Amino acid sequence: MHYIGKLMKMPGVIATGYFTYKGEVREYIGQLTEGEAQQLSSMCYANLRMVRMQGNMLQALTSYKPNNERCGLHSAKGWVVRGAQKTVCVVSNSFCILSNTDGSLNDVLHFMLNETKESQDYLI
Repeated sequence: MHYIGKLMKMPGVIATGYFTYKGEVREYIGQLTEGEAQQLSSMCYANLRMVRMQGNMLQALTSYKPNNERCGLHSAKGWVVRGAQKTVCVVSNSFCILSNTDGSLNDVLHFMLNETKESQDYLI
């Protein structure tokens, strides 16, 4: 079973999928129409680009400190927005909609980060 199939089986996950580096839906599973999946993919891509740009600026500002090799921030791998009932998680080129009452954000985010740690997302 591939990554989004495993993610979909986690408690509270309503929908999950992949988007391309152009913001188009590549594949999705769950309670979304094709149109909703496309809108979500476009939003996820646009917000990820913005978050990564800001992360890159912070990385540039904090990357050099004399005598301290481990100082600084790194570019963002994703983002999370938590609403009253649902949460949207984006890691690399994948998204997940999670029910706040039925699932664990920590578990889902840990799984997403673990599964995508080797992904090459330089095109995002």
